[in-house]
Amino acid sequence: MGTSTSSSGGKAGSPFDPEWLTSSGAAGAAAGGNGASDGGGDASGADGQQDGGSEGAVDGDFAPNRRFADARTKMSAYLAGGGRPSLRAAAKSMVTRGMGGSSRAASTMRGTSRGAGALGQFLASARDGSDPRVADWVNHARQSNMAADDLIVELVKEVMPSTGSIDDESLRNAAAEALGQLYELNPDIDIFNLTDAQIHDVMAITIANDVCNRMDQQLGQAYEKLKYEPQQIQLYRQDVKEYVQSEVRVVMERHGSAGLDPKSLAHEVLKSSLEVFAS
Repeated sequence: MGTSTSSSGGKAGSPFDPEWLTSSGAAGAAAGGNGASDGGGDASGADGQQDGGSEGAVDGDFAPNRRFADARTKMSAYLAGGGRPSLRAAAKSMVTRGMGGSSRAASTMRGTSRGAGALGQFLASARDGSDPRVADWVNHARQSNMAADDLIVELVKEVMPSTGSIDDESLRNAAAEALGQLYELNPDIDIFNLTDAQIHDVMAITIANDVCNRMDQQLGQAYEKLKYEPQQIQLYRQDVKEYVQSEVRVVMERHGSAGLDPKSLAHEVLKSSLEVFAS
């Protein structure tokens, strides 16, 4: 589900977010190679405030000790046969206690919404021919007659240039997997002529996949303690992914008809999805 090694979480007194996240570097890098401005990114709670109503949300800017321990316990209960109720409880604890509430979590993951929004905007521009630079890139890609897998790699590189950070690499993998899923469902699809609904679905799956990567990173120790075969562990991970994707898709369906630009839409979908997981 993810590429990162699971984390034990910060010690008590450490900030929720690493210092580099609030710098002008990695946090904005996922805005992508299409040069578009960030329509809704910083509105995601970058002022540091967290939820007033999320159960378990933590006060202040510093994380409590063993902030993901409860979420890992609940994830272990899910892996032991607790079913979706235990999985939902693990997701709730991860967002509320582990990440400080849904607003703070949205701020922490603002690169996710920026990247998904940039991808959506690129795909819309490719379809509409509204951006000459995107149009030139599309023409070159069509002339290259690349296989689907190669096209996905090149498109993600264009929209989300590599910065070398773990979070950005996670996002790139999330986007590539979302585009790959689109091709699996529609092998003959023209990726440069998608409908709004198809673009929205790619954005939703990108966001969901990156949430799954975050769960993998923070709660992965629960998997590492399992005695099951790797195939069984992958079945659990696939179930987690299906759950997260289904929840984010519902949120996207609710917001997708509001006429928002892709970047504002991605921000709203991530924010609302985290609120769902925290509820």
